[in-house]
Amino acid sequence: MSSAFLWILLPIAVGAALLLYRRKDDTPLYLALGLSFILTWIAWQFPIDVVLQLGSISVEIAPTFTFLGRNFTLAEGQRMLLTFIYFAQTLWLLGAFLTRPGQLFPGLSLIAVGLFMAALAVQPFLYAALFLAAAFLVWVPLLVPPGTQPGRGMQRGLIFILFSVPCILFTGWLLTGVEGSPGNVTLVLRAGLLMALGFGFVLALFPFHSWVPMLAQETQPYVLGFLTFFLHSVSLIFLLSFVERYVWLRDNPAVFQLLLAMGSLGVFLGGVWASQQRHLGRLMAFAGMVATGGLLQAIGLGGAAGLQTFFALWLLQAWVLWALAACLAVLYRRVPSLQLEQLGPALQRHPLLAATAVAALLALAGLPLLGPFAAHLAIWHGLGQQSVGLLMLSLLGSLGLLTGGLRLLHAWLSATPTPEPPEERLPASQRPDMANPYVWVFSLLWMVALLGYGLLPSFLAPVQRLVLMFPQLFQ
Repeated sequence: MSSAFLWILLPIAVGAALLLYRRKDDTPLYLALGLSFILTWIAWQFPIDVVLQLGSISVEIAPTFTFLGRNFTLAEGQRMLLTFIYFAQTLWLLGAFLTRPGQLFPGLSLIAVGLFMAALAVQPFLYAALFLAAAFLVWVPLLVPPGTQPGRGMQRGLIFILFSVPCILFTGWLLTGVEGSPGNVTLVLRAGLLMALGFGFVLALFPFHSWVPMLAQETQPYVLGFLTFFLHSVSLIFLLSFVERYVWLRDNPAVFQLLLAMGSLGVFLGGVWASQQRHLGRLMAFAGMVATGGLLQAIGLGGAAGLQTFFALWLLQAWVLWALAACLAVLYRRVPSLQLEQLGPALQRHPLLAATAVAALLALAGLPLLGPFAAHLAIWHGLGQQSVGLLMLSLLGSLGLLTGGLRLLHAWLSATPTPEPPEERLPASQRPDMANPYVWVFSLLWMVALLGYGLLPSFLAPVQRLVLMFPQLFQ
């Protein structure tokens, strides 16, 4: 049995089978959740490329699988990454019990995660761009439900993602020539420009970011949150492998300075725009822009400290963005619009969801005592040593996102209470917060974990195993 079969082919095959299930019940969700949990447990417990003796049975998970002349390799060093990716998938499937993103969500989420893992495993690694675009295309039926017309955000996002594919593929072709003649300045500039364009498209960096807030007004927040989280996470790890693979990239200080500048610009613009938003979907989109910018800053710091900060921030952002998307998705099902002016009564009826959404925005802004604060502090310290101007941009962006969170808090606390409608006949999953055990468990466990990681960051020990995937950068 190969690792690619377990974590790529199996989820894709099961996801495709679940799409054929036509009954309107939760069977596909339970099956997808069970498979994700089992794959998480296997990645956590079973080493790759080691023969295990289970009684009279010998079991070995081979690291490489060959398909159509391409090798898909998931080695022992990537086992912690596999654990985290499928744990995140398990969380998103658990949240689907609250958010109800649609009958297609369980099957399509398994297919999408399988394609994302294929992007990280394929050799030559440049073919990852094709799998990233394929995962976006798979997600289209959820972004544009049957019977509706695709909006401008969907159309623009599809164009930008498809534009990223030739840019990244041509970059790899040029980089091969750069390795042979590193003194060719023209070739280096062309490769750098194409790489910046390719990753700018796929990561929705300025000025290619506009499709995300536009799509946030057109689709269910949980569906968009899943796509952007996994797409940007896998793309950033792909970027790390890009930088590590080519000596002239990882030894060139200008590359890391560019990443710092682009990340700081993303944090600044995302925070400033977030402070002006009156639509919660768009606010979540710009919060995600701030999160991606912070991860780019961590990569731009370089060395072991930057890599450790990247993974520490990434782990906590996954926890925070999942909760933020879930809260907005539940509210999306309860109100006609996510405009702040119309959300007041709904926030009053759902105080646990409101408090969780506010805390998530404040955590992404880097508020002290919350989980991501230690990683934000490390980024600010590194920026201060390299550029005071970039540090100021980053702090202003965090302040802008903090303002957006406080505006949501004001809309909640200043709303005029309204009588609650009779809810006795509703199932538990659709009741208001204070009568819904699912929301109680979700909000309390999430808040305890967020504060726990903020007060005791030593719980982030798995970061040390994640950074070992990039030995050339971990120096």
